[in-house]
Amino acid sequence: MNVQDYGLSLRSQALRMIKAGEMPKKVAQVWNVNIRSVQRWGLGDKLGFSMESKPKSRRPPKIDRVAKIVIAKSLGKRRQSTRKLALRLTRRGCDVSHTSVHRYLRKSLGTTPFKRPKRPRLTLKMKKKPDRI
Repeated sequence: MNVQDYGLSLRSQALRMIKAGEMPKKVAQVWNVNIRSVQRWGLGDKLGFSMESKPKSRRPPKIDRVAKIVIAKSLGKRRQSTRKLALRLTRRGCDVSHTSVHRYLRKSLGTTPFKRPKRPRLTLKMKKKPDRI
């Protein structure tokens, strides 16, 4: 389920249109929102609920500010695997897994994992060389 948080100003303007007599379908088309959202806003207004967004309950982040700095500095170093970084951070007191480090590198820093280029077992020169038996 994809949940989108619409701003307070958009919700209040949509409610003003509903109170002025507009149909929820028309309001949804004007503001490019789902009609169900508009209906829910109108029902909440009738029941006297607040227009403020509820605070989101989220799991606290495992990677703190210091860990983010350590991970960012490690980008310049060669051969820094996510497992080694996670072990280094765990020794510093920030208990993170290598998948958390990998996720932070991919999503926040926009890096891709290093993949060593594959080398052929036989070079072109070796392939052209005639066999001597």
